[in-house]
Amino acid sequence: MIHKIISHYLLTDLTTTQLPPYLMIGASSGVVLYLAKYTLYGVALLLGPGRDKYAAAAIEVDLTTIPEGKNAVFTWRGKPLFIRHRTQEEIAKAQSADVSALRDPQSDAERCQNEKYLICLGVCTHLGCVPIAHAGDWKGYYCPCHGSHYDTCARIMKGPAPLNLEVPKHEYLDEGTVIIGKED
Repeated sequence: MIHKIISHYLLTDLTTTQLPPYLMIGASSGVVLYLAKYTLYGVALLLGPGRDKYAAAAIEVDLTTIPEGKNAVFTWRGKPLFIRHRTQEEIAKAQSADVSALRDPQSDAERCQNEKYLICLGVCTHLGCVPIAHAGDWKGYYCPCHGSHYDTCARIMKGPAPLNLEVPKHEYLDEGTVIIGKED
């Protein structure tokens, strides 16, 4: 039987005959599956939480995992989030800075609810680059793109950046846990 089907299609002029039924069924099945996949995908997006809910999500961080003197990087709302466990030397240096001489004057107490931890967004306020931790003239953060230097409290000290690195809204649940971006 198969031999007859194969010889029939090989010996006849394909331009005048119809496509074999299995090719029609296969092609139409492929199209139907493709459309069904994207229909279900659209329904899932429609019924799921919106992008604004994902963007407004809060994250909880265990601060005990960050060693003293180190900087940890997390992703929050699509941006890098820096959490720095500051040493006593870094804290003393940040607290002794002359706030009136700063371009964007903010004291250490205004920027750090818990003096041991600095929490800020890792986005340079000049053009949105990601600064490097433990670098620059003040050993805080350094943006190599255009030379902005930040201190250990993420305050702009030198370079073209107009503002300090942004400190997001955060709340300490206990001494070792912080929640960042929690909306009331």
